[in-house]
Amino acid sequence: MYALTKRDAVIRWKGFTLIELLVVIAIIALLMAILMPSLQKARRQAQGIICRFNLKQYGVATRMYLDSNQGKFPYVNTWLFTDGTMGCQWHDASRNLIKNPELAGVLWPYLRDKNIHLCPIFNTTAKQTGCRRCGGKPIPVEPQYGYVMNPYLNGDILNMVPRQYQDAVKKAASEVGVKNPANVYLFSEENTWTIEGLSSDSFNDNSLHAVPAPRIDDCFATFHDTPAGNLDNGFANAVFVDGHVERVSARPVGNTFKLSWPGGPPIPTW
Repeated sequence: MYALTKRDAVIRWKGFTLIELLVVIAIIALLMAILMPSLQKARRQAQGIICRFNLKQYGVATRMYLDSNQGKFPYVNTWLFTDGTMGCQWHDASRNLIKNPELAGVLWPYLRDKNIHLCPIFNTTAKQTGCRRCGGKPIPVEPQYGYVMNPYLNGDILNMVPRQYQDAVKKAASEVGVKNPANVYLFSEENTWTIEGLSSDSFNDNSLHAVPAPRIDDCFATFHDTPAGNLDNGFANAVFVDGHVERVSARPVGNTFKLSWPGGPPIPTW
């Protein structure tokens, strides 16, 4: 009989065959197809935790501000930027407050040393959808800040509240004037696009101005927990005046205003 030498064995078992390699590749591809959705879901959940943590810290910062200012809320137009300018500041890198502290508003001293100003999901979504309220200004969408304040806390910035409800807004300049702190949001998230029948405005500053149903204006964001990637049908996160954070919905129309109004029930209409 032919004796198998060591050299013959090395030659015979050198490497894998093409079929073996294809089988291994197919198995790896199958495993990736099975695992990727789970990994993406886990990544999304981790990002959501960061978003909620950020808002929790915004609540803590506001608590510190209130304690230092006789319980009075910061004014919505100057809580972040001192000049109260609306527009593209939220994604204008030249207006970054760490690099330009002279532009900072009254709440910034309580926020400046914290990396809590952007939700990772908002950051990605904003870059994908762009800024639709910037009037063609050639400013790259590089999100710097992503949270919006309830404008009915210390001010009627657009002078839209009818006279009979002005007293409730004036009282809400201070936290003791907020009738139900657990049901009035302090900071939340907003879309960079509008949704037909739900919103007529989008993220263009750092306040979220909702109005009573059936009218529409600003509304809570819809980019969290989106079904099948439909960004119009998800949820937002919000921190409330009492400090707790929860998921909120822009639906039905008017729900954003319901959670904005500091005067308690009945919820007004105008």
